[in-house]
Amino acid sequence: MTPIQYRLHGRFWSSLLLAASLGGCGGFGGDLLDDRQQITIDSDPQNASVFAEGVEIGTTPLEIRPNEVFHARFTSGSRAEDGIITFRYVGTLSIKKPGCEPYTTQVNDNILSKDIQVTLVCDPNYRPVEAQPAIPTPAAGPPAAPAPAPAPQETRQVQPAGSAEERLLRIESLHRKGLLSDEEYQSLRQRILDTL
Repeated sequence: MTPIQYRLHGRFWSSLLLAASLGGCGGFGGDLLDDRQQITIDSDPQNASVFAEGVEIGTTPLEIRPNEVFHARFTSGSRAEDGIITFRYVGTLSIKKPGCEPYTTQVNDNILSKDIQVTLVCDPNYRPVEAQPAIPTPAAGPPAAPAPAPAPQETRQVQPAGSAEERLLRIESLHRKGLLSDEEYQSLRQRILDTL
């Protein structure tokens, strides 16, 4: 599965390469990865989220057909000054799991030609926050009499915007939706834990 390489010297080769890429020529890397080839992406620990080009595609262990997830394109090699252009499958693969450092790497057709096994670096003290069951709302009816104010027994510390557990659940949800970056999530999480 050696990528197809072209040394571009002069207008002839540049024109040929441009015409082939615009014309959708099937002879330029169309069979770099077999359409039937399937690989497994796995992690230790398992049940980590797998992302291809920033889009979540499943959890580990995950079987994929690389040519359906990543796209082949022309890339310049490490020796771009030599005029080497390579047509290959390339992309970004990320594996994320709460309590573990995210793993991100660039992949190509050579890496995607075999199974991928990743060992995540996880915090041994991490404990996932468990979701609390929803509090049922009372049925519509006459308003209830206000509860008597509790007798002042001790001073309570006021916590902003819900308990620490609620705030941890809220930022974890925002992080999973991609609304918080990994750095923002870790910073907010640490600030909440520091209040405990």
